[in-house]
Amino acid sequence: MIAPLRPLLAVSAIALAAAASLFAVSPGTAQKAAAPADWSNRVSQSQVGGHILGNPAATQKVVEYMSYTCPHCAAFEQESSPALADGFIAKGKTSLEVRNFIRDPLDMTVALLARCGEPRSFFRRHHGLLASQRTWMTKAGSLGREGQAAWYQGDINARLKRIASDLGLYDELRRHAPLATNAQIDACLANKTEQGKVLAMTKFASETVKIEGTPSFTINGKLQPNVYDWKSLEPLLASR
Repeated sequence: MIAPLRPLLAVSAIALAAAASLFAVSPGTAQKAAAPADWSNRVSQSQVGGHILGNPAATQKVVEYMSYTCPHCAAFEQESSPALADGFIAKGKTSLEVRNFIRDPLDMTVALLARCGEPRSFFRRHHGLLASQRTWMTKAGSLGREGQAAWYQGDINARLKRIASDLGLYDELRRHAPLATNAQIDACLANKTEQGKVLAMTKFASETVKIEGTPSFTINGKLQPNVYDWKSLEPLLASR
């Protein structure tokens, strides 16, 4: 004799009803909107080798031409953080591209160290090297002309390594790129492709953009006159 199915079906119906209740939306409860994207940690590279923080397709593209030996550039880095990233870049409307303007062999050395590693971690090295600028610049000043003489003689790769060694920049870089070895850092300093990118950005800034000092800024390709700090740049970004 076949057992009746009615009790089994009843239990199944109860189970299905209970399961459905787990996924039911209460009356009057609106679906939560997807959280907007945060672009403040997105890093990419431009065709010329600059590093872009934020949305590459932002409608407001800011380019900073900077020098690592420029105290005003270090001041801009400190004054604009975190307001620039959180208030403008995170929303996707504004992006910031950092390009180099090289003034001397020391500047070239630090620029290559900032570029030593994955592009996505560039800004960590960039921030760190600027934050410690006073320390290694003070060391450079204490050497005097005689101590710096070797920086201007011989093969360029040997000169850059000497600068990095004299100023303790190997250890400084490892604070921001812990896995970097001396051999890896030496390879970064000797990288002809990266040297070429840095020099090309410097030439473009001088001959095409015609900047007069660092930091200098363009917004959507247009040089902003008399804008050299966060205090003067912020209102321009906010007004657009």
